[in-house]
Amino acid sequence: MFKLPDHKDRAKTAAEAKKAKLEKFKQAAPSEEAIAAARLRAEKRAQKEAEAKAARAERARKMAEERAAKDAQREKQAEQQRLEAISREAAQKAARDARYAARKQRVR
Repeated sequence: MFKLPDHKDRAKTAAEAKKAKLEKFKQAAPSEEAIAAARLRAEKRAQKEAEAKAARAERARKMAEERAAKDAQREKQAEQQRLEAISREAAQKAARDARYAARKQRVR
């Protein structure tokens, strides 16, 4: 009597087929040409990655330099504004003192 395969039978057959294919793959040794080609691809990939890493490092260095230059410029401007504020305040105080002295002169 014919019996339709159920889930367990199909899973068992698939596992056996998978195992057989894996054994066949393990037995087939790669050729020297394939190994050499794989090494060459790996070396090229490593070289490209190293170049990309160097380029990223260079960009990061340039950005850090630009950021440092901007920060220095900002600090210089802040110091200049502070000095201008001090001189402006001194001039205002001198003008106020001069007005006060002039008023004192008129009162006498």
